[in-house]
Amino acid sequence: MSDLDILLSPYRLNALTVPNRVVMAPMTRSSSPGGIPTAEVAAYYRRRAAHGVGLIITEGAGVRRAAALDDPDVPHFHGEAALAGWKKVVDEVHAAGGRIAPQLWHVGSKRSNGRTERILSAHYESPSGISVSGEHVTQPMSDSDIADTIDAFAQAAADAERLGFDGVELHGGHGYLINQFFLEEFDQRNDQYGGSTLLGRSRFAVEVLNAIMSVVAPGFPVILRLSQ
Repeated sequence: MSDLDILLSPYRLNALTVPNRVVMAPMTRSSSPGGIPTAEVAAYYRRRAAHGVGLIITEGAGVRRAAALDDPDVPHFHGEAALAGWKKVVDEVHAAGGRIAPQLWHVGSKRSNGRTERILSAHYESPSGISVSGEHVTQPMSDSDIADTIDAFAQAAADAERLGFDGVELHGGHGYLINQFFLEEFDQRNDQYGGSTLLGRSRFAVEVLNAIMSVVAPGFPVILRLSQ
């Protein structure tokens, strides 16, 4: 079997069968005004599936936290209108023979250049209140903030499965919230979510994963994206 044959052969992960091994990585598009995916968004993803992408990982979509996003045109993954928009995306991709998973996102204290002034009243949110430039910009997340954020990720994953998505991906890289908990320069907490070892700083990600696994069906794919 040639490399091309392997690339174009189906791949199975638990109950999910992907028609080939071509995967589209997430790419922020800022094309969902007010956080609502439009018909154009659905058509965009359908075209990728129709032209042979086996598995699409969507652009990052914000979980249900006011500070999850830094751009009002990035899609939400909560609320009736946004979820209805995502349902149309799923249906279009499946009609074209593809598979699709949303990337669930919380930007933490990272802000995109030129977009900070566009976000509404959301404050920075991070493990220790430290921005990516090293400044103390807000208070550390409280225990209730952390618990609510974990619940928001779990609810988004449950909604994704209910809408017919084929899995979910958590954005745990690039200096965003989950990644900030991993990194000692951003996570300077002295409770169970921090400390001098990676074990403590991994607790937030582990609890997000555990919460998701408790609300989705066994075998539902959950991807954790990491970066160095």
